Amino acid sequence: MKARRALAVAILGIYAVIHGAAVFHVEGALRYCAAFFAMACAVGVVGLLRPAFWARRYAIGIGIAGLLNCAVYFAYFQDLAGWCFGIAQLAAFATIVVALLGKRMRAHYDERAPHWKFDHWTMHVLAGALSLNVAGIGMLAYYACMDETWTTPQLRAGAFGLAVVMSVGSILSARGRILGLFVMTGAAVASVWLGWSAIEHVTSPAYRMNECGLWQEWLAWGRWETIKSIVGFAPAALGSIACFAAFLGPMIRFVRAPRR
Repeated sequence: MKARRALAVAILGIYAVIHGAAVFHVEGALRYCAAFFAMACAVGVVGLLRPAFWARRYAIGIGIAGLLNCAVYFAYFQDLAGWCFGIAQLAAFATIVVALLGKRMRAHYDERAPHWKFDHWTMHVLAGALSLNVAGIGMLAYYACMDETWTTPQLRAGAFGLAVVMSVGSILSARGRILGLFVMTGAAVASVWLGWSAIEHVTSPAYRMNECGLWQEWLAWGRWETIKSIVGFAPAALGSIACFAAFLGPMIRFVRAPRR
């Protein structure tokens, strides 16, 4: 188990360095996104080493985000941006997920939280949703930093706001607060609308009418970046909605409970 944990920590550490180095090579809002990803990976390293009860689910979420990106890249372009690099990326993210699976690994992290009772199936739904939310938060932040020619100020602001709200909801839920499920679900529903609006924008006639020459390639790349972002946060939305259904009874009791 220690070897698997060390492997996951090493991969996250490498990605923290890669994204940290990207801060000095990219421009505009993507510089902030690279810094955010670097810090996110560094937090995963610290959480796994500490260890914190949320760290395993958090790191698995990063692995899921990477796997989703690799899958949609291959589905869209029918290649992996160079087989050596693509397979290395795919293997790295898959290793993070696989290395952190298993009962012993779960006992080492998840069961450190006394309020996480895995003798009930609903907690497995919640734990899975929290991992998906990590991936969703990252891709919402990424969409918020996309080039302005690919999106709109309103959509970018909405993505940033939803990333913040989903983060708050996930933290509250991880700490055993029913209120967090309401916040997560609200962010999930809003992110579905955001994704639909983002797709409508890059497929609208107004977006396509300016396509010509190199500009056409630039706008086509914007469509790809939009699809990549949506594929990242769509599963988070589904996971949060599934949590709402799984915990519907406790949430109803929470709403009906008298306030003091």
